[in-house]
Amino acid sequence: MAGPGAGKHATMASLRSAPPPPATAVQHWVVADYAQLRQVRSSLRQAIDQRIAEPGPELAEVAERMTIVATELATNALRHGRSPAVVRLSRSPTAFVLDVADDLPSVAPRIAEESGSLQAGGRGLRITQELSRDTGWYVAGGSKHVWAQFDIPRRLRRLQAPRISVFDLRTLIRLLRRMGN
Repeated sequence: MAGPGAGKHATMASLRSAPPPPATAVQHWVVADYAQLRQVRSSLRQAIDQRIAEPGPELAEVAERMTIVATELATNALRHGRSPAVVRLSRSPTAFVLDVADDLPSVAPRIAEESGSLQAGGRGLRITQELSRDTGWYVAGGSKHVWAQFDIPRRLRRLQAPRISVFDLRTLIRLLRRMGN
Protein backbone atom coordinates (compact mmCIF):
# COMPACT_ATOMS: atom_id res chain seq x y z
CA MET A 1 0.00 0.00 0.00
CA ALA A 2 1.34 3.39 -0.95
CA GLY A 3 1.83 6.15 1.63
CA PRO A 4 0.71 9.77 1.51
CA GLY A 5 1.76 11.58 -1.60
CA ALA A 6 2.27 8.37 -3.60
CA GLY A 7 2.03 9.10 -7.28
CA LYS A 8 2.90 12.76 -6.73
CA HIS A 9 6.44 13.87 -7.41
CA ALA A 10 7.74 17.30 -6.52
CA THR A 11 9.26 18.87 -9.58
CA MET A 12 12.17 21.20 -9.13
CA ALA A 13 12.76 24.53 -10.86
CA SER A 14 15.87 26.63 -10.82
CA LEU A 15 16.04 30.07 -9.36
CA ARG A 16 17.17 32.66 -11.93
CA SER A 17 20.94 33.05 -11.97
CA ALA A 18 21.78 36.78 -11.88
CA PRO A 19 23.37 39.25 -9.49
CA PRO A 20 21.07 41.62 -7.61
CA PRO A 21 20.37 45.13 -8.85
CA PRO A 22 22.88 47.79 -7.75
CA ALA A 23 22.40 48.94 -4.16
CA THR A 24 24.48 50.44 -1.35
CA ALA A 25 25.42 48.18 1.57
CA VAL A 26 23.63 49.08 4.79
CA GLN A 27 24.41 46.32 7.30
CA HIS A 28 25.30 42.64 7.51
CA TRP A 29 24.92 39.82 10.03
CA VAL A 30 26.84 36.57 10.42
CA VAL A 31 24.48 33.75 11.42
CA ALA A 32 26.22 30.69 12.83
CA ASP A 33 23.14 28.89 14.18
CA TYR A 34 19.34 28.97 14.20
CA ALA A 35 19.19 30.62 17.63
CA GLN A 36 20.68 33.82 16.17
CA LEU A 37 17.79 34.29 13.72
CA ARG A 38 15.59 36.10 16.26
CA GLN A 39 18.29 38.73 16.86
CA VAL A 40 18.86 39.13 13.10
CA ARG A 41 15.12 39.74 12.55
CA SER A 42 15.03 42.40 15.26
CA SER A 43 18.19 44.11 14.05
CA LEU A 44 17.00 43.97 10.43
CA ARG A 45 13.77 45.78 11.36
CA GLN A 46 15.78 48.50 13.11
CA ALA A 47 18.10 48.89 10.12
CA ILE A 48 15.11 49.25 7.77
CA ASP A 49 13.44 51.85 10.00
CA GLN A 50 16.65 53.88 10.18
CA ARG A 51 16.86 54.12 6.37
CA ILE A 52 13.43 55.71 5.94
CA ALA A 53 12.73 59.33 6.85
CA GLU A 54 9.13 58.74 7.98
CA PRO A 55 8.41 55.08 8.81
CA GLY A 56 4.75 54.08 8.80
CA PRO A 57 2.38 51.16 8.27
CA GLU A 58 3.52 50.64 4.66
CA LEU A 59 7.11 50.22 5.81
CA ALA A 60 6.01 47.86 8.61
CA GLU A 61 4.47 45.59 5.98
CA VAL A 62 7.65 45.64 3.85
CA ALA A 63 9.78 45.00 6.96
CA GLU A 64 7.57 42.03 7.92
CA ARG A 65 7.97 40.46 4.48
CA MET A 66 11.72 41.09 4.59
CA THR A 67 12.16 39.47 8.01
CA ILE A 68 10.26 36.38 6.86
CA VAL A 69 12.44 36.12 3.74
CA ALA A 70 15.66 36.73 5.69
CA THR A 71 14.68 33.92 8.07
CA GLU A 72 13.83 31.54 5.22
CA LEU A 73 17.02 32.25 3.26
CA ALA A 74 19.30 32.12 6.31
CA THR A 75 17.66 28.85 7.40
CA ASN A 76 18.31 27.40 3.92
CA ALA A 77 21.92 28.60 4.05
CA LEU A 78 22.46 27.02 7.48
CA ARG A 79 20.74 23.79 6.45
CA HIS A 80 22.46 23.37 3.08
CA GLY A 81 25.73 25.25 3.55
CA ARG A 82 28.50 24.48 5.98
CA SER A 83 27.74 27.52 8.18
CA PRO A 84 27.87 30.37 8.92
CA ALA A 85 25.45 32.26 6.70
CA VAL A 86 25.95 35.95 5.95
CA VAL A 87 22.83 38.12 5.62
CA ARG A 88 23.36 41.50 3.92
CA LEU A 89 20.95 44.39 3.66
CA SER A 90 21.44 46.94 0.86
CA ARG A 91 19.38 49.85 -0.34
CA SER A 92 18.87 51.67 -3.62
CA PRO A 93 16.70 54.79 -3.94
CA THR A 94 13.65 52.62 -4.70
CA ALA A 95 14.27 49.23 -3.08
CA PHE A 96 15.87 47.14 -0.36
CA VAL A 97 17.90 44.05 -1.28
CA LEU A 98 18.52 41.09 1.02
CA ASP A 99 21.48 38.90 0.04
CA VAL A 100 22.19 35.69 1.96
CA ALA A 101 25.44 33.85 1.31
CA ASP A 102 26.62 30.37 2.21
CA ASP A 103 29.84 28.52 1.48
CA LEU A 104 28.40 25.83 -0.81
CA PRO A 105 28.54 27.43 -4.29
CA SER A 106 28.45 24.08 -6.11
CA VAL A 107 24.79 23.49 -5.19
CA ALA A 108 22.33 25.68 -7.08
CA PRO A 109 19.18 26.71 -5.21
CA ARG A 110 16.15 24.74 -6.36
CA ILE A 111 12.47 25.59 -5.96
CA ALA A 112 9.98 22.82 -5.25
CA GLU A 113 7.12 23.38 -7.71
CA GLU A 114 4.58 21.28 -5.85
CA SER A 115 4.68 19.48 -2.53
CA GLY A 116 4.43 15.72 -2.75
CA SER A 117 4.39 15.28 1.02
CA LEU A 118 3.52 17.15 4.16
CA GLN A 119 7.13 17.19 5.35
CA ALA A 120 8.45 20.49 6.66
CA GLY A 121 10.90 22.31 4.47
CA GLY A 122 11.30 22.89 0.77
CA ARG A 123 9.13 26.00 0.71
CA GLY A 124 11.62 28.77 1.59
CA LEU A 125 12.43 29.82 -1.97
CA ARG A 126 8.77 29.68 -2.98
CA ILE A 127 7.90 31.94 -0.01
CA THR A 128 10.75 34.25 -0.99
CA GLN A 129 9.40 34.58 -4.52
CA GLU A 130 5.88 35.27 -3.25
CA LEU A 131 6.94 38.00 -0.78
CA SER A 132 9.56 39.86 -2.84
CA ARG A 133 9.50 41.76 -6.12
CA ASP A 134 12.43 39.87 -7.62
CA THR A 135 14.80 37.05 -6.65
CA GLY A 136 17.91 35.40 -7.99
CA TRP A 137 21.22 33.83 -7.11
CA TYR A 138 24.87 34.10 -8.11
CA VAL A 139 28.32 32.88 -7.08
CA ALA A 140 31.04 35.30 -5.98
CA GLY A 141 34.18 34.93 -3.91
CA GLY A 142 33.63 31.21 -3.33
CA SER A 143 30.15 31.76 -1.88
CA LYS A 144 26.66 31.19 -3.19
CA HIS A 145 24.38 34.21 -2.77
CA VAL A 146 20.58 34.13 -2.89
CA TRP A 147 18.95 37.56 -3.01
CA ALA A 148 15.51 39.12 -2.87
CA GLN A 149 14.45 42.66 -3.77
CA PHE A 150 11.66 44.61 -2.02
CA ASP A 151 10.15 47.84 -3.29
CA ILE A 152 10.11 50.77 -0.90
CA PRO A 153 6.63 52.34 -1.00
CA ARG A 154 6.76 55.44 -3.24
CA ARG A 155 5.98 57.98 -0.50
CA LEU A 156 8.80 56.55 1.68
CA ARG A 157 11.57 56.47 -0.92
CA ARG A 158 13.17 59.76 0.03
CA LEU A 159 16.59 59.04 1.45
CA GLN A 160 17.21 60.39 4.88
CA ALA A 161 19.54 63.37 4.53
CA PRO A 162 21.80 64.45 7.34
CA ARG A 163 20.41 67.50 9.10
CA ILE A 164 22.57 70.52 9.86
CA SER A 165 21.50 72.50 12.86
CA VAL A 166 20.88 76.23 12.41
CA PHE A 167 23.83 77.00 14.67
CA ASP A 168 26.16 74.82 12.58
CA LEU A 169 24.86 76.31 9.34
CA ARG A 170 25.41 79.87 10.59
CA THR A 171 28.91 78.96 11.74
CA LEU A 172 29.65 77.43 8.34
CA ILE A 173 28.44 80.57 6.53
CA ARG A 174 30.62 82.78 8.73
CA LEU A 175 33.66 80.61 8.06
CA LEU A 176 33.03 80.68 4.31
CA ARG A 177 32.69 84.47 4.36
CA ARG A 178 35.97 84.81 6.27
CA MET A 179 37.75 82.58 3.79
CA GLY A 180 36.42 84.67 0.89
CA ASN A 181 37.90 87.92 2.28
